Amino acid sequence: MRLRSFALLGFMLLLALVPLVASAQPQPLDRIVAVVNKDAIMQSQLEDRVAQVRKQMASRDIPVPSRDELRRQVLDRMVVEQIQLQMAERANVSVDDTQLNAAVRKIAENNGMSLDEFADSLEKNGMSLATVREQVRREMLLRQVQQSQVASRVNVTDSEVDRYLDQQGSTSDTAYHLGHLLVSLPQSPSPEQVEQARAKARELYRQLQNGADFQQLARAESDGEQASAGGDLGWRRGDRLPTIFADVVPQLADGEVSEPVRSASGFHLVKRIDTRGGQSEQKIVVTENRVRHILIGTNPNRNDEQAQALAQDIRQRIAEGASFAAMAQQYSDDDGTALDGGELGWVRPGQMVPAFEDAVNRMTVGELSQPVRSRFGYHVIKLEDRRKKDVTREAQREQIRQTLFQRKVNNEMEAWLQEIRADAYIDIRLEDGQQ
Repeated sequence: MRLRSFALLGFMLLLALVPLVASAQPQPLDRIVAVVNKDAIMQSQLEDRVAQVRKQMASRDIPVPSRDELRRQVLDRMVVEQIQLQMAERANVSVDDTQLNAAVRKIAENNGMSLDEFADSLEKNGMSLATVREQVRREMLLRQVQQSQVASRVNVTDSEVDRYLDQQGSTSDTAYHLGHLLVSLPQSPSPEQVEQARAKARELYRQLQNGADFQQLARAESDGEQASAGGDLGWRRGDRLPTIFADVVPQLADGEVSEPVRSASGFHLVKRIDTRGGQSEQKIVVTENRVRHILIGTNPNRNDEQAQALAQDIRQRIAEGASFAAMAQQYSDDDGTALDGGELGWVRPGQMVPAFEDAVNRMTVGELSQPVRSRFGYHVIKLEDRRKKDVTREAQREQIRQTLFQRKVNNEMEAWLQEIRADAYIDIRLEDGQQ
């Protein structure tokens, strides 16, 4: 599919530790290859990105399409990215240094390196940590824009989750290695454009049925984002397939190509390259704790030391026989639970702040805690009961909800990318064969 699932090429290059810039070559004159609203994309920027893609493809032993075709595909991607970065600028979307540092550190860890080792490795590959930081910053901005613009349009209902459970049964853990070829359509295509695209898709399907190589055909003809990689979508779990593929892929045999499938973005040909079975479902059991608490926070008239002292005094009075519920109603700063005597009900791992949860996990049933410090203030906690609960079904439903949500986001993303491109002023000045 055209969709990147919020993971774009630049970020993939970083994770693979492939150099992101070509060796600097002197260029006597630069020129504009595309105008995107108020911004220009220069030939030097395009050639740098093309060099990135070539190196990434070489590292994966993927045949490279013709020079002109590769430049066209890369420029198209740069145009769409530029539109999104302009949207981020207009919306004052930013990435602070803390977020950026965490993301770069995560990349280093994923490659089994410390940050210093990562920086040294980058230098050996001809680039600097500053360049990587800027690349990551751009990717994070793109994801934030996509999340705010696309994810906000999506909702998953309980009935959709129920229907998915009825349809999918026990096959949701099956994984498929997929190939993809797209014959794209413009936004609001005319009947003639639809028929032309349909005819082209049917012709490509005929060639594949007659033995044409899928990867070579995808590189030469596909309008999809993975065209330069021969249309390889990698492995996708059955319960995470894009909606338009969900009914098609399970019906294919390994090595088989689907007939053209229509979506808003065009006509898709999908190849089921390989299949592997998932593991049987494991039961998920969590420990739940039933707790009450009294929160004593700080305020302009009560500093941290005074809050701690008051919490300690309240704890002592309860230990001497005062009603926990009455003390909560009188003193607790948690407006949501104070009137209920501090009752939080049954809580599961991850639902409370770490300091609170750690304290509860060390307690025995009936125990009253010493004041526990969290970012909200001081808590006096009573553990009323503890139980084990099988949440397999609930966890399964939540996983399915997230799967359906991501599918809808993926489908909505295609339409959204077409919309923002159609609404933008774009002037492509790329000349085939330009040296």
